[in-house]
Amino acid sequence: MKPLRDMSLTTKFFLGIGFIVIFFWCLFNVLIYFNLKDTSINQTYEKTDILFSHIQATVQYIRKQVRPKLFHILPEDSFIPEAMSVSFMNKGIMSEFKKSFPDFEYRRVAINPMNPRNSPNKLDLRYIGLFRNKKIEKIREVVKQNGKRYFIQARPIVIEKECLLCHGDPANAPVSLVRLYGKKGGFYRNAGEIIGVESIAIPIDEAFLQIKGLVFSIFLTGIVGVVFLFLSVNYYINIVAVKPIKDVSRFFKSVVKGEKDLDTRVEVASKDEIGELAEAFNRMMAYLKNSQDKMKGSELKYRRIFEGSKDTILIADCEGFIQDVNPAGLELFGCEDKSNLIRHKTFYDIFINKDDYTDFLDRMKNVGFVKDYETQLRGIDGGLIDVLITANFRRSDDGEICGFEAIVKDISEWKRVQDRLKEADRLASIGQLAAGLAHELNNPLGIILGYSGILMKELREKDGVRSDIGVISRNAETCKRIVEDLLKFSRRTETRPELLDIHRLVDGVVEMLSYQVEAKGVDIARKYSSSVPEVMLDREKMRQVFMNIIVNAIQAVSPGGEIMIESNCNKSPSRIFISVRDNGVGIPEEIRGRIFEPFFTTKEPGEGTGLGLSVSYGIVKEHHGDIIVESEVGRGSTFTVSLPMERGVRSGHV
Repeated sequence: MKPLRDMSLTTKFFLGIGFIVIFFWCLFNVLIYFNLKDTSINQTYEKTDILFSHIQATVQYIRKQVRPKLFHILPEDSFIPEAMSVSFMNKGIMSEFKKSFPDFEYRRVAINPMNPRNSPNKLDLRYIGLFRNKKIEKIREVVKQNGKRYFIQARPIVIEKECLLCHGDPANAPVSLVRLYGKKGGFYRNAGEIIGVESIAIPIDEAFLQIKGLVFSIFLTGIVGVVFLFLSVNYYINIVAVKPIKDVSRFFKSVVKGEKDLDTRVEVASKDEIGELAEAFNRMMAYLKNSQDKMKGSELKYRRIFEGSKDTILIADCEGFIQDVNPAGLELFGCEDKSNLIRHKTFYDIFINKDDYTDFLDRMKNVGFVKDYETQLRGIDGGLIDVLITANFRRSDDGEICGFEAIVKDISEWKRVQDRLKEADRLASIGQLAAGLAHELNNPLGIILGYSGILMKELREKDGVRSDIGVISRNAETCKRIVEDLLKFSRRTETRPELLDIHRLVDGVVEMLSYQVEAKGVDIARKYSSSVPEVMLDREKMRQVFMNIIVNAIQAVSPGGEIMIESNCNKSPSRIFISVRDNGVGIPEEIRGRIFEPFFTTKEPGEGTGLGLSVSYGIVKEHHGDIIVESEVGRGSTFTVSLPMERGVRSGHV
């Protein structure tokens, strides 16, 4: 069927008409053939009827005229076959007839005849049986004998009363007849008895061959005429219809390919159906142009919304495969090439918790949409993204679900802010508790230290009790330092900012810690950026911040370890960064979020109070800054202090 689809309309038309015309022309010729054949057979019937009529007239003439006169003229018991035998005379007449028509055959036969030459063959016996059994008057049929077809008309031979003189009792028959044929056959017949058959066979092969030749000539003449007619009609249709339609088709293809725009029009050269088609095409072009303009405007409007939205807009099909995503979505998932997402990733793939995806779909199916569904998605790099999803099903024109559209809002920063607010509230509560504990413990500790000092003065150097009191005094001093740290953590002291060179401040801290550095064999390198300006800071508080961070770095590294202190600045936003990087043990991820908690420490008892980083964090926040921690177990940690470069930091309390 494909070759037929690839044919032109003209070819299909003429092939179809050609097959139809040839089919009916063949049918017409077949009908002509059978009609001529039937006519030829009917004419043959008429010829045999004429012959039989002639034979019957001869028989009646012999019986009624010739035979009675001969019986009066001839001596009694005389019989002349040539003049008195019907069979003999008919065969003689037909033998003369056959000289002119040699293909004609006449037979007159009987069962048990007087003359053995008149015995029947198988076909004659069949005819005699049909005449006797079915009581029919004549038989007409076409039979094939000796490789030729013949039309045969056969009639029964019936014994009449006049025949009994010769075919009845042989005693009553003419003596000369008995002497000629004997008494073996042809006698003892009864009136009305069918004793044989008389037939005429006419060959019809030549007639049928002539009919076939005539029909074939008519067929060829018709085919030639049809071909000529088709060529003429094809030329006319090509000029009148095909060429104009092809012109319209070529014009339409040029518009589809973009070679011509929708403003172009087809030239209307006539007012017939082709002209109406061209006019309809022009109206369609105008409608398409109008629709295209509206579609472009609508597409541009929604494309701007889609591309310009700062929230992720995502479109997926029924199977969840992502069909399109806006630039904000690419940024959210950390994807530079859109093809890595489209048709390769499903919504299911980017859900961290697969149960959330199932719940998300169930809600969609129940109400048709989901609003502000909070979950976590996975970026291309595997990172976690906290999001709110608002989505609804997309439906086709017949109402079937064909996918869904979703707006994904990144709330990672909001979640971090919420966590920081919770942490700040918790730290404030802990600070209030620490202040109360410090004040309650400070007085008893002062009494213990005072009385232990008095006892130390009263006792001699070698007194054993004096060493015990010394232990009490030293431990009380340790408790007092803890209480002082608690007071520093909780007390809101006034901040006195001044314009400082932060590099000198850090160098002073390193110089103060030089003894610890040399004792452990730690190498501290410094790499300062000359673009870092002087900033407004509280000298003592910021010294305490860097003291805590650098001391922690010294304690984290092994003997002979390395510490790098770097500085740089960023003009947008305008901030300076001081980072302290060590190659120590690093901070495990499970405790990294707790390092700024008060009293949280991983050091041995007596080595630290767990308040240093929490106090430092509060001081940096008072300066509108932040502390950023990066760490990898076994490779070290980096603490980066971020501070604003504004020179007008207001006085406050920490």
